[in-house]
Amino acid sequence: MHLDDNKILVIGSYNVGLSCESDRVPVWGETLIGKNFSESNGGKGSNQAVAAARLGGNVAFVGCLGDDRFGDEGLSMLENEKVDISGVSRSTEKSTGVGFIFLNSQGENCILVDPGANNDLSPNDVSGLSKIDEADIIICQLENRLDTVKEAMRYAKKLNKTVILNPAPANSEALELLQYATIINPNESELLILSGEEPDAELSVEKCEELATQLLEKGPKAVIVTRGEDGALVVTRDSVVQVPTLKVDVVDTTGAGDSFTGALAVYLAKGRTVEEAVRKASIVGAYCVTKHNVIPGLPTPEELVKFRMQFEEIKTEKVEA
Repeated sequence: MHLDDNKILVIGSYNVGLSCESDRVPVWGETLIGKNFSESNGGKGSNQAVAAARLGGNVAFVGCLGDDRFGDEGLSMLENEKVDISGVSRSTEKSTGVGFIFLNSQGENCILVDPGANNDLSPNDVSGLSKIDEADIIICQLENRLDTVKEAMRYAKKLNKTVILNPAPANSEALELLQYATIINPNESELLILSGEEPDAELSVEKCEELATQLLEKGPKAVIVTRGEDGALVVTRDSVVQVPTLKVDVVDTTGAGDSFTGALAVYLAKGRTVEEAVRKASIVGAYCVTKHNVIPGLPTPEELVKFRMQFEEIKTEKVEA
């Protein structure tokens, strides 16, 4: 039984995650010896769908997987996680998407993605889609074709749905999507890219607020910037709220943003304000980085309660804009 009746639809990617640990990434022409190879279910859309479903959300997933072993295993996993997969299509032309994940000893990652069948999800697959009609909250990312994401968001906004855009992997072309978004939640590097800056540029809180405010002018009602161990910054036309997060020992940052996005949708579906939803989603993100691999590291409500009890109450600091 779901925690609420509000329905969440994730339109996005499914990728198999192939992970390996290494002190650094090899340069061209170099071979390094890694360790602890693992194969796992992934893809931003799939991760977000499972994160939301595991927290009790009523979740459907729309995407395209290859007609191969990876695709079979992906659908089986989603079904086992109680995600509605009736909107998923299969490609006979392309293989299931794959993400190659490199982890260093600090738990930081870099990822190379071959979208594969994700690119076969077309605008025709989502325009007039009954799943959008049925849903209350729509989540999109950028691991599918931009024209497909645009059509899904355009149609969802026309129906007055709450549309969350997780602009990852970020690119400047995604700016045209902001007019259809209710909420966007970039991380710091994604915020910089969307703002025409270098992704590794220094980003103070003040600069973060300035860039987020500029994005607000393009359409969304709220910009939520996830800032890793520094928590999140929630910027609306009325206020700026700094939301701290729990200080944890980081094991693996892969999927932390996806866990946050899925949790954000669940708490909004439960009627929480944006600020309340961000505070709770930040705890989910903190939990996720203490675990290896994404989906095994996504919490249930019971696991989250036990995790939260380890820490003192954290309060949000509100700053009037």
